[in-house]
Amino acid sequence: MKEYEIWSEGYQATGDSSGACFHGKVLATSFKEACIKHFGINNIYFDEDRLSFWGCKLFDNEIEARKNFG
Repeated sequence: MKEYEIWSEGYQATGDSSGACFHGKVLATSFKEACIKHFGINNIYFDEDRLSFWGCKLFDNEIEARKNFG
């Protein structure tokens, strides 16, 4: 098991924007498993196949999450 950080990338759409967002830390055997544990499989905003939340891609570190929209 490893502790994974979960970050979502920032966004810019319809006059609104936000920087990267830290969601938390989770113990899991993979990043995908960490995301599933954190967001849950019945969360309508979490896409398990694309590893995204509210359409924003998920990352295991802040640097990658901040590349597009800080």
